[in-house]
Amino acid sequence: MAPSSTALKRPAPTAVASAIEALAARFGNNLITSQAVRDQHAHTTTWLPPQPPDAVVMAQTTEDIQDVVRICAERRVPVIAFGTGTSLEGQVNAPLGGVCIDLREMNRIIAVHPDDLDCVIEPGVTRKALNEHLRDQGLFFPIGPGADASIGGMASTRASGTNAVRYGTMKDNILALKVVRADGEIISTGTRAKKTSAGYEK
Repeated sequence: MAPSSTALKRPAPTAVASAIEALAARFGNNLITSQAVRDQHAHTTTWLPPQPPDAVVMAQTTEDIQDVVRICAERRVPVIAFGTGTSLEGQVNAPLGGVCIDLREMNRIIAVHPDDLDCVIEPGVTRKALNEHLRDQGLFFPIGPGADASIGGMASTRASGTNAVRYGTMKDNILALKVVRADGEIISTGTRAKKTSAGYEK
């Protein structure tokens, strides 16, 4: 049976080489192409074999993520986000190659609002690090999938855990996201307001 014309294909080697060259110029030593690091970013506990990316970028800012996505989008090279690699779903694999964006260095807790029971964090913050930070304020982050996952990774997989019956899953615990779209544009979803009301009360 002939493959579908819409079947996903690996990008041309020239496109990958062009992307890596542009990323090297932008990120220097924060772009890594060694086999060992690439293999580490394809590690998975699923039945799927590891499928490493062609390169790994250690992102430190939202602008870093934007630049990686824009460079890869122009050349139609896949991009894979990587938190801590603890998930069991295999989504850190790169079946078509591409560039992995490692978010572990984006691990700042930007603000905590104890009275409002919310906080603002970067995606590389792990759930254990967040709970350690919140502990002395009498607060805690309830979602516990088992592993010490990053909050960004937990958001991307709608993580839950044994506390979900009482506290909900990740979708119930996220008020707003700042998202880098596939073309590099940033959008914001939601606000810190937990509820809004418009129109007449019924």
